Amino acid sequence: MIRLVACDLDETLLDDEKNIPLRNREAIAAFEAQGGIFVPCTGRIYTGLDRTLKQLGADGKAGHYVISTNGALITENTGRICASQGVDPQKALELTRYARENGMGIELFTGEGIIYYENIDALEEEQLPMFNKEIRRMPQDLRFITSCIVPKVLYERRDLPFLRQFVEAMPAGLKEGLEISYSSDRYIELNHIGVHKGSGLRQLADMLSIPMSETMAIGDNYNDLEMLKAAGYSAAMANAPADIQAVCTYVCRHTYQECGVAEALAVAMQLR
Repeated sequence: MIRLVACDLDETLLDDEKNIPLRNREAIAAFEAQGGIFVPCTGRIYTGLDRTLKQLGADGKAGHYVISTNGALITENTGRICASQGVDPQKALELTRYARENGMGIELFTGEGIIYYENIDALEEEQLPMFNKEIRRMPQDLRFITSCIVPKVLYERRDLPFLRQFVEAMPAGLKEGLEISYSSDRYIELNHIGVHKGSGLRQLADMLSIPMSETMAIGDNYNDLEMLKAAGYSAAMANAPADIQAVCTYVCRHTYQECGVAEALAVAMQLR
């Protein structure tokens, strides 16, 4: 029996307009009507998820949760922070300086919900306000970072092979103590070592006294990998890369554009 489902957002739950399609919403409602708990699990920060939570009918509700910034923050939808583990502020400062020195786009997430950005492309800058209440251009003086809580640092470039080469070329000391993953073919996700969507799912399941064998993870990309491996049952979208599909219990016939999440939830509700 699946009691807890953690689900990625982009290229999984959401359509290209960043809305939850009706079929997915109906499937989530059916799962919750059976007593299941559906949890968005995202690289985004919880303060910018009002639109998604309203479409789920879960905005502001106790007993509903979000795993955000790749597992660095777990929050109840009332706004209560249940757990947090961020990047060391000095490390975040070094990562920001390195991005600036190398012309890399960067987004720095803070615990207050502010995202500072620099050198990102025009489309990324246009889309940032869709899921973030407060965005600011990175100040020239970066010393403010050392006094911030930093759940996540993100590097941005729409070129996945370049991103992989960029990580390979980063100094070993800079990468030390970091959890590094990729998403949406354009992001390098940088979290504290050991922090990822899988650790967030384990923490939440433990908080709710739900065995991991009764959890499902649904995703499509590399920053979902640890979550997909951690869950008792896992489902990949048809649009997921082959090596992501390979680690999953179930591969959907449908893509995110075809409401693959509804298909995965139908499977979850049949499991006993």
